[in-house]
Amino acid sequence: MKNLFSTLFIACFFVAVSTNSFAQTVDEVIASHVAATGGAENWKKLQSLKITGHIEVQGIEIPFTQQSVHNKGFRLDAEFSGMQIIQITTQTNSWSQMPFAGKTNLEPSSEDEHKALVDKLDIQNEFVDWKEKGSSVELIGKDEEDGNEYFKVRLTTKTGNSVIHFIDTKTFLIYKSKHTAKVQGQEMEVEVMLMDYQLLSVGVMMAHKTDQMGQVFVIEHVEANVDIPESTFDVK
Repeated sequence: MKNLFSTLFIACFFVAVSTNSFAQTVDEVIASHVAATGGAENWKKLQSLKITGHIEVQGIEIPFTQQSVHNKGFRLDAEFSGMQIIQITTQTNSWSQMPFAGKTNLEPSSEDEHKALVDKLDIQNEFVDWKEKGSSVELIGKDEEDGNEYFKVRLTTKTGNSVIHFIDTKTFLIYKSKHTAKVQGQEMEVEVMLMDYQLLSVGVMMAHKTDQMGQVFVIEHVEANVDIPESTFDVK
């Protein structure tokens, strides 16, 4: 009986230690990532962004402008062959104008579409104060690709959106992200590659090139903490 008790005690002890170490490892990975991208204090200083660049699609370059005010509004404007492409998101609603999809005027997005977009309003690092934001995180293992090793961290926001980030074990920068999205009514896995990290004027690192399903977003110029009127996100 004594030996059985000792065995159970040892087993429970290692389970407890393993669970505690796992939780600490998640916190350490997140803390290292936030530090590698500029630190929490610098991220909290970021209140607005104005970005210009272009989207590369099948050999075509489409110029775009993106304007964001932290937790208030997001707007993307692009133009191709005289056609205006617009996407607007606020805390309560989203709208889009997509001529290629038959939307020649700004139309309200569905509830599911808005839910998928609303997290874009957090322009600071989503891991900064993640608990206060109502998110949850989970370390789900490691992965290897192109000779590099990555931590796989699942982040789920309070809205229920879930994304797996692949964080480089050496640089602690996000190499790629995966999430599930509805495309034309069907769910599919979306993979986003993040490249060309550069330092912004407020002291934080941001990827200046992303590849999402063959659509490459290239950032050419970034202005941080510029004045962006709230009317930018009004829909008339």
